[in-house]
Amino acid sequence: MDVPPPRVSVLMLTHNHAEFLQQAIDSVRAQTLQDWELLIGEDASSDITATIAHQAAVADLRISVFTSPEGALGFHQNFSRLLAAAQAPYVAFLEGDDWWSDPCKLERQVALLEQDASLAFCGGRTRVLDQRTNSGPHSASIGPLAGRERLAMADLISSYNFHFSSVLMRRHAVELPRWIFSQYCLDRPLYLLAARHGDAGIIPFELSVYRLHGGGVWAPLSPVEKARRSQQLFTEFKCHFRDQSPLLSRTLSRILWSYLADALDSHQRQSAAVIFLTAVQAAPVMRLVRELPLTLAVVRRLLLSI
Repeated sequence: MDVPPPRVSVLMLTHNHAEFLQQAIDSVRAQTLQDWELLIGEDASSDITATIAHQAAVADLRISVFTSPEGALGFHQNFSRLLAAAQAPYVAFLEGDDWWSDPCKLERQVALLEQDASLAFCGGRTRVLDQRTNSGPHSASIGPLAGRERLAMADLISSYNFHFSSVLMRRHAVELPRWIFSQYCLDRPLYLLAARHGDAGIIPFELSVYRLHGGGVWAPLSPVEKARRSQQLFTEFKCHFRDQSPLLSRTLSRILWSYLADALDSHQRQSAAVIFLTAVQAAPVMRLVRELPLTLAVVRRLLLSI
């Protein structure tokens, strides 16, 4: 007799997450919606991450572990193999160093998508837990503005509304075109590609926790390197979402402006100057006309730092 597929496929990427992985797995097993499969992509860790993952698979037959015996695949290829193995009509995402804080996460999200066929995916708020400081952990949050019920393509371009750990997508809306594999991230490209299939719904609750720690990949990068990678990503976006090109340019400029502030605060004057010029070139009308006083204030700060 054929066994019906699970309702949700949970894709969990993990590499050297031995300290955190059990909490991530436990948060999936604690969900009120129990009709899921958990696919763990263990990408050649040097600690005991693989042992923890395999022990979880022995304890729960809904869990499968994919290893990398020939060496680490990297984030994108690891994700791709898990997506190819996913059997469910809905796909959720959780890295091995994060966790779901709401045990009703999957139940709420599946109910919303089944209620509204015009939605391609949905997400909620994510608490950002920064464990890198000596003074103890600090919390912030990522999420859409209060009062919104759905987000269209333009909303998803102009701001970062969902952390990946908070998202549930319809499987058919998850696209992996070749150009994605050369980008530094997966979440924003996947959101925009999914928006071609429908809007994003909003669950008005905190659903997950994103942990910042010493082993992270993005946070330790310099402001100028973050700016370079963001510029590369948005250049690609403008090739594939051409009707959104003006908004993409303005959004890139705002992102670069935030890295510029980081560079100035850390007294990286040369990097700040490079980022400043790139931000102006990305959206000259916005920087030199609409927001000219702010641009001049930054120029004065740059000059004073010489």
